[in-house]
Amino acid sequence: MDGFIIFDVSGTFVPYSQFLLCRWGCVVLSSPNTKKFAEWAKQNSALPIYINCYSRREIMAFHAFHERCVLRTDEEYVGAREQIESRWTEIRTRIREVGPLPRYIFDEDVFDNRLKEVEKALEGITEIDMERYVKIFFGGKQWIEDGTTHKIIRLVWSSINGYKSCRNYPASVVIARELISRVARYFAGASWLLKMLRMPGVDGAAVLEKIGVCAFMYRSVVDELVGKMKHLPRTGGAARRGVLARVNAADRYAQDHRIVGFGSGTRQQGAKLDRNSLRPRVLYIPDIPNFPVVDGFYFVEAPPEDGGVAGGGGAGGVRWWNWTFVGVQVTKAGKHGTDCGAVASFMRRMEQCIVDWEQLKGQISWEIIYVQGRDSIAITRRQACKMLATEDGVTNKRVLTDEGRRRREERAQLLREHQSALAFWETVEQYQVKLDSELLTIISRAAEIGERVLVERAGIAVKVRRKAGGKQKCS
Repeated sequence: MDGFIIFDVSGTFVPYSQFLLCRWGCVVLSSPNTKKFAEWAKQNSALPIYINCYSRREIMAFHAFHERCVLRTDEEYVGAREQIESRWTEIRTRIREVGPLPRYIFDEDVFDNRLKEVEKALEGITEIDMERYVKIFFGGKQWIEDGTTHKIIRLVWSSINGYKSCRNYPASVVIARELISRVARYFAGASWLLKMLRMPGVDGAAVLEKIGVCAFMYRSVVDELVGKMKHLPRTGGAARRGVLARVNAADRYAQDHRIVGFGSGTRQQGAKLDRNSLRPRVLYIPDIPNFPVVDGFYFVEAPPEDGGVAGGGGAGGVRWWNWTFVGVQVTKAGKHGTDCGAVASFMRRMEQCIVDWEQLKGQISWEIIYVQGRDSIAITRRQACKMLATEDGVTNKRVLTDEGRRRREERAQLLREHQSALAFWETVEQYQVKLDSELLTIISRAAEIGERVLVERAGIAVKVRRKAGGKQKCS
């Protein structure tokens, strides 16, 4: 009888070479550390097979198959559907927390232990680790053997521009959000963009695409952007100036920034922004990857161009009537159209973040700026919002089951959300600007000046503390 010998390589263990003369086939399971299997593979003329961890769809299929095997009839399935969906919702939440790892997501106790390990690993991140994580996010850093990061970083076999290699990526959506938040806080200040751009092994274009929104914290950069911005009018509409072109130079750029925390998985959401904490000229940066519609936003105080009130006014609108939302979307694509699902998701996120969102939404003006890379095809037309939901074609004469009525109501609710999102999108003015060589030079120069100012301020603060300490001794 023939079979296969499977070696699970871990630690210092290497596959036994004496099995090479065996008639059985041999399979070695290992990380990409070639020291653990190179000699064995060379002697046996072994071929590599690269396997990534499960995707969420694969785990969903496994879960569905497992549940189906337990149920013997369709009647049992209908009766247990709610429980099955509830279990999948819990599994999906665990995937968002620790990653699509079957050994940790199907058992509650095992998941809780893994979650504690992940949180401990995140809390243990030091300043020395930060540059490495920047390279992971913005440089496609190749995989390294480092047991301390296995809980928060996963290995992925990927192909980038035809070049295949093993790369490090965050293990889950929640971990990615937490790492981005920590990286952003670490590099906070006027010069953090420059620090990232200057790091060896970091792709500057990737940095600008993901955090190019930070360029709006430099006055000289925004001044130059205003001169290059182009309005994307509606069909048959006239071009109009954006709010940044109408206000004084001192009021058009973000003078501070704040990382906005959004709830994800089982973690608690950060503190909401209310009418007292929400301020103009503060760049709000979401702490989750792939935030819908915009990469960041800030508010600018300026009366509407027509001299009227942007929204419906009212007692709660006194503070906001002259505000304009400036959303920034950095993209390399030649078009960046969206759909009602993404806009609806954006509106839900904003409601999650801002206490008085419903009042704010109707009382301010809305603008979005598409910031494109130097080599991008310029966006020249207003970006459309595609309608995805459709009206239910079922006639009222048809008798529906409870399940049918539930699905019909869900579709109706989705349609209402998408219609509201489409109506909202029509109120948003769109602008486009390209980060040409001149702008990139200005960004670098502005960041250098900001870095020197920070150093000078730190030196002055030290001198002041020393003088204050000296006076206390004299007294």
